[in-house]
Amino acid sequence: MEHINVKNNDIEKVLNEINEDFPDATGSTFFVAQYTDKFDVGIWNKDIIKNVNKLLELRVFDKNKEWKLFRSDIGKDFSYRFQGEDDNKGEGVDYFDEIQLLDIDTKRSSKDSRKMCTMAGGKYNLPKDISDLDRAAIRVRHYFGVDNESGQAFIRDYRLVDFESADKRDYSKDLKGV
Repeated sequence: MEHINVKNNDIEKVLNEINEDFPDATGSTFFVAQYTDKFDVGIWNKDIIKNVNKLLELRVFDKNKEWKLFRSDIGKDFSYRFQGEDDNKGEGVDYFDEIQLLDIDTKRSSKDSRKMCTMAGGKYNLPKDISDLDRAAIRVRHYFGVDNESGQAFIRDYRLVDFESADKRDYSKDLKGV
């Protein structure tokens, strides 16, 4: 997962590469964009990013791959990386999937529109129809690295995989001595 600097901050070139990699972007190709003044989530299309002046990070993904375009602050250069499942078929590539529940205030959000309200009052679009909003989640794949000196494992990168409905679990059955 090599991070590559964007030469001359030519964001259009990277966005064109992303669009070439997702030529038939459908309802299963998503994006998450973090700006200095907002957060945007939705179904990807080639015209979704209009202005990169306040953009800090863009992730475009489906179940098999993710493009990540990012910078640390306004005025800094962008970098990018591509991560696909084919890159992780080799021996010694370890990862685990985490299911993160989304912040949705189900009393204020509407199942009819995909506009969700957070518990703190923010709003975002849920780009996929999930019937049980209490269990709406995003799957995040964490990739391990190993420190050469200590042998300690660490999470070297992650990618977004999909929006889904998380399974309900009864954690009480896992408690010992109750």
